[in-house]
Amino acid sequence: MSRRLLRPITVVIVVLLVLGGLRALTKAAGGGGIHLTAVFADVGDLQSRGSVQTADVRIGTIGRIKLTPDFHARVSLSLYAGVKVPRNSMALVRTTSLLGEKFIELRPQGDAAAGPFLRSGDVVTQTGAAPELEFFAESAVSLLGAVNASSVASIVATGAAATAGRGPDLAGLVKDLSAISAALAARSGAIGAIIDHLDAATASLAPHGAQLSALLSQLSAATTTLAADRDQAVTALASLARLARAGNYSLSRYGAALDTQIKQLDVITGSLANASGEVGNLVDWLVRFVLAAPKAVPGDFAQVYGWLVPNQFDPRSGH
Repeated sequence: MSRRLLRPITVVIVVLLVLGGLRALTKAAGGGGIHLTAVFADVGDLQSRGSVQTADVRIGTIGRIKLTPDFHARVSLSLYAGVKVPRNSMALVRTTSLLGEKFIELRPQGDAAAGPFLRSGDVVTQTGAAPELEFFAESAVSLLGAVNASSVASIVATGAAATAGRGPDLAGLVKDLSAISAALAARSGAIGAIIDHLDAATASLAPHGAQLSALLSQLSAATTTLAADRDQAVTALASLARLARAGNYSLSRYGAALDTQIKQLDVITGSLANASGEVGNLVDWLVRFVLAAPKAVPGDFAQVYGWLVPNQFDPRSGH
């Protein structure tokens, strides 16, 4: 078949496909579907042939948009055949994105599966516009404008009232801050030296990290031992405290008697020390008597009896 014959056949097939698509679109939008009406106070730039959606699913198209005598927008809605929408649904004008096209959303206000459902010729009485991003932006701008207009003046007035009459105090504060900063600036060299010394100290301690670690471990062990023996230490200290109280009581009550007894003991020990020479003389005299008495009876037996009688005189003196 030549190309001249194929071209008319191709054109005919394309025309038939286009006509078939138009018939299907017309049937979906019109015949066999549900035709509704909704009145809005404002639809913005809503366009005919836009979509009607429920739960972000397209269920129909937007028909004609007319102006009512009271300056409202009457919008015709055509739903696909077989679509069931509850009668208590609300029609909202929404936008697909910030700069996208607008569409109508039929939003059920109760159980979406419960009837009764909308039928052709019904009027959706609950209408409105869903808040979009530009609405919130406009509200935010209005709010910031109100804050700038009212609150800033109050803040300034409050600050003025707080600092009113405080000029000398504020001036003194500024002078004090200036003096402090000047003193710190004058001692910048000393501060730098301190920092250098700290650096040197840390550098000196760095090589002895193992010893420091061992010292800390020993301190930890010591504190652990002290913590374990805390009860015994507390008991010993309590006993020492009781002993000190008893000693203080005894000294305060019997101190005079103890002083007298100590003085008497001092006299007795002094007398004994002085009499130590007398005891030596007595022993010496006994030795001499034992040696001289046998000589009084030469060649015969003699029995000598001796009586030791304390005497304050020395027998060797003849008194």
